Amino acid sequence: MTVAAESSKPSDASAAEKLRTAIESTLSAAGRPARAGTTALTGERAIRLLDEVAKRGRDARDQLARRGQDAGAELARRGQDAAEEMAQRLEALERRLAALEDSLRQERGRSRSQSRGSQSQAEG
Repeated sequence: MTVAAESSKPSDASAAEKLRTAIESTLSAAGRPARAGTTALTGERAIRLLDEVAKRGRDARDQLARRGQDAGAELARRGQDAAEEMAQRLEALERRLAALEDSLRQERGRSRSQSRGSQSQAEG
């Protein structure tokens, strides 16, 4: 299989074609003997190398996609944990506020009953 044949998305196909063109031009340049005694790459070998590079590129893309998904899942989990922690803290604050409000009501009740008692003693 070749890169273009395996690409399913238009953007993948254009990226694959650009990659293929760049690699082919590199292989073409590398295939020319640089000095006497070196042999050029065969067309079949060049295609195998190109397909290997494309396979490694796909593997790297897939690995990055998995890492991205894992990172997204981790962020979602941390967000959920943070939301739960905030809910617990809010509940604790609500309990403290309710206790303070109860304490204030009791304090006001005592103050009123003491002031009534003082007034009745002064009148008597």
